[in-house]
Amino acid sequence: MNLALPIWRSPIRNLMTLLAACILAILHQYLFYGHIPGISVPIFVLFFYGFMLMFAGDRLVPYTKFNGLLSLVIVMLSFSYVLFDQFFFHFLNLLVLPILIAIHLTMWMGYQTRDWFQKGIIYDTLLHVIPRNFRHFPTAFSSVTSFISEKMAEGTRKTVLKIFIGVAISAPLLVLVITLLSSADGLFEAFLGSIPNWLNQITYSEGFFRLTWVFIFTLLFFGYVTGFVKPESQKEQIMNSFSKEDDSDDVEKGAISADRVPVQSQNECNSKNEEIEPKTLLLDPVISATVLVLINIVYIIFIVLQFSYLFGAWEGALPEGITYADYARKGFAELMLVALLNFTILMTVLLHTAESNPIVRRINHFMTYILVLNSLIILYSAYSRLHMYEEAYGFTHIRFLVHVFMLFLAVLMIIAGLWIHNKRIPLAKCYIILGLIAYVIVNYAGMDSYIAEKNIERYHLTGVLDEPFLTSLSADAVPILIEFSDEYPQMNDHLKGLYQEFAGQEKAWPSFNMAEYKAQQAIIKHLSSQPSVK
Repeated sequence: MNLALPIWRSPIRNLMTLLAACILAILHQYLFYGHIPGISVPIFVLFFYGFMLMFAGDRLVPYTKFNGLLSLVIVMLSFSYVLFDQFFFHFLNLLVLPILIAIHLTMWMGYQTRDWFQKGIIYDTLLHVIPRNFRHFPTAFSSVTSFISEKMAEGTRKTVLKIFIGVAISAPLLVLVITLLSSADGLFEAFLGSIPNWLNQITYSEGFFRLTWVFIFTLLFFGYVTGFVKPESQKEQIMNSFSKEDDSDDVEKGAISADRVPVQSQNECNSKNEEIEPKTLLLDPVISATVLVLINIVYIIFIVLQFSYLFGAWEGALPEGITYADYARKGFAELMLVALLNFTILMTVLLHTAESNPIVRRINHFMTYILVLNSLIILYSAYSRLHMYEEAYGFTHIRFLVHVFMLFLAVLMIIAGLWIHNKRIPLAKCYIILGLIAYVIVNYAGMDSYIAEKNIERYHLTGVLDEPFLTSLSADAVPILIEFSDEYPQMNDHLKGLYQEFAGQEKAWPSFNMAEYKAQQAIIKHLSSQPSVK
């Protein structure tokens, strides 16, 4: 992308960047101060990207496919604040969304950044967020003072300097004089005593907090964008300039023989790299094989012992002395921890085992296949227990998220099994892309409406309904509850109360949420059709 904006070559680029950062900070406090995040989120994301492109667009690198995927993820997550009413994901995305934006901008316009699938990309992102950001806080003030000093005549600058000197000299004298006068006159002392109360009223006013908000975020936005434009400190720039001058001098003087430089310098560089490059700790393949064999033996015994009721629990083939409820509760958390431990062992063995002879390598591959298979069976056991628990005690947010996590972990296990067979599969890339896509899908899955449907299905089968929990769901579940109210009239009382709650809310437009708006309109339409509602 080649924008070639005039601001990039302007002598007052820092000042204009500071002014734009201040405007963006004013918009930020207007959209978010005292407001619940809603349509304000995608609006601010749009303006923030426009700000970054306008004042750091000359740092852009070629756009990659992963950058495009990350852009789509960011857009969809920001619009989830408009389309859904789900507190958990809205709260979680307050952390996830800025992190993804920071990573995206680092890859798009960062300084000497790495590829997106490398571990160092997090380090590069943190460099831009913290040190390179804070380093330019003084630049914000110096850009203003330098601009003002350039506009001042020499005599005016001297006058301002003399005024500052006079204020500095007067400060201790004022303290002494005020102390003497307050002790000599009680009325003057009472007047001074009332000043702190007056200052407190100013300090805790809304206007002060808004100004403080704008001031802090102005510095943050200015420092962040300037960190991309000038990522190197002044010391680093001087060192780099000296190194470049030394290189050019060596070339001009011909101090080094041209036909000896490549071999000698390459050998020196290789020896330095060997000394500097950290050695990766690798497991001995025999040790890995031993660990895998022992763990798989335990898992096979565990699976064989419970096989009779693991897949027959729904038909009542439970172990003696264990009730349906006990089976549903017992061991689920332990099985999940075992599955996570297996995944950790699998990744450690696959990525940190040294090369070996063909026989030991084949044993390791076979044992990792067995470990993947055992892990999938254990995950299925945990999944079935959780499903039985939900049938007995209902569906909740935590149980929904655990279901999703188990499915996600199973897919990771399967990909790892495929990678054992074909090492050309980019494991890190697959996991990162799959994680981003899975997170967006969960955000858009409609968790509350799904939970409402499953709890109503449970009511049809068992006649048991957790009404307090059902009525605590967000506006996403309102269409399901309206449909359910035809067979469960008590739900109309909740809908009436929800309508009064919506009517009593005075939300500003930055907090607009489509799910709440549709729920309100659906409730109005439903209640108006009821004969008891006038």
